[in-house]
Amino acid sequence: MAAVDAQLAQPSSLADEIAYRLERDILEGRIGLGQRLAQDELCARFGVSRTPIREALTKLEASSLVTLRPNRGAIVRTPARREVQEVYELRAELEGFAAERACSRIDAVGLRRLRAAQQELTASVRGVDAERLRGAGRSELAAHLGGANDAFHDLILEAADNAALAADARRLRGCFPKDYVTEAVTSVNELLTLNVDEHEAIERALAGGDGPAARRAMTDHIAYAGHLLIEHLDRQRFWG
Repeated sequence: MAAVDAQLAQPSSLADEIAYRLERDILEGRIGLGQRLAQDELCARFGVSRTPIREALTKLEASSLVTLRPNRGAIVRTPARREVQEVYELRAELEGFAAERACSRIDAVGLRRLRAAQQELTASVRGVDAERLRGAGRSELAAHLGGANDAFHDLILEAADNAALAADARRLRGCFPKDYVTEAVTSVNELLTLNVDEHEAIERALAGGDGPAARRAMTDHIAYAGHLLIEHLDRQRFWG
């Protein structure tokens, strides 16, 4: 029997944590394209029952990293470069539209909540140095910053007041592991640009009620994140 994975952290959700570990193994090439993920082996690795393993595999399928096949279990897949590119192009347009709508709908309370969410993210980012960004804990850092980033974007989707728009934007956000963008940045300056400078430009446009500027800032922000991610995956020869 395989040893229980010593890196399994105390999770907020056991299935989320297992999915996170497997996601990193796939993205970093430790689990290859076409490999079968056997539930019994994963149960042994993580020291858990089948239930969180099944939930984790379902999450990976939603992120386009595995295909679940009847009687065969989970098979690792690699989304095509164009597939990832198209997702970010569509996300940029949808979230840009959401930011423009939010300009005429967000109130003083919403703006205060947005500022508080950004202040939390800014504090986290400014505490990162080059060693931490490239160190062994970079995956945990990516997950932490990803949660704070989600809070900022979710407040804008909420203010846009269009349930179908919000649902589609969140679905696209889950089509590829977005937290991996943090691991794709090559410097602290890139991290600051992505999570602080660009967010503050969006916030200023919302506070000023400038819909076209908010749309442009958000569209550029999502496009830049996609650019960083795809460049990183190109360097890793992720596509084969």
